[in-house]
Amino acid sequence: MSLRRHPSRPFALLAVGALLAAPALSSCGFDYATDRVNIVSGGVYDRDGEVDVLGAVVVAGEDDRGLFVAGLVNNSIEDADAFTGIEPATSETGVSPLEETAAPIDIPASGQVNLYDTGGVPVEGTFAAGDFVDVALTFENGQVSNIQVPVVTPCHQYSPEKLPNLELPTAAVGGTEASERYSCEPIPQDPEAEEEE
Repeated sequence: MSLRRHPSRPFALLAVGALLAAPALSSCGFDYATDRVNIVSGGVYDRDGEVDVLGAVVVAGEDDRGLFVAGLVNNSIEDADAFTGIEPATSETGVSPLEETAAPIDIPASGQVNLYDTGGVPVEGTFAAGDFVDVALTFENGQVSNIQVPVVTPCHQYSPEKLPNLELPTAAVGGTEASERYSCEPIPQDPEAEEEE
């Protein structure tokens, strides 16, 4: 005579509990933070169009004039595109091109163009270092990317030594007074003022 063993009641309850908890526990494996795009940068990113705008800033050596620079990535795997320029400002916080836009800059299919390497687009407006300005980029495919970008000084990662292709525009022929240009030197601290604090 063989003895047949039946599952015990606690084991059966445990199995039912595991089946009920499975849907809730299975969702723990999705949407990891490491799977999401995480960009640590001083520039602004816009991925809403066929052409992505990456790391966009205006590099300025003085008030009201600077260079717009960014990386442009064509997401189309079949069609080439072209960056045609910046539209004139329609608001007080916007920038306008300083000169007539040069020939369009071709962006190959599944390719990219770095305006840091091509010299950027000279712009003017009413802005100073630390401001955010409105920029409207136009592309041959009809895309217009409206973004707000920070105005940065030509220091640290934006210094001429690191970006030799950028030539900053100046307000007057022959350049402006040195006191009006932005400086990368730290502001000297008054030791007596620090002691009073």
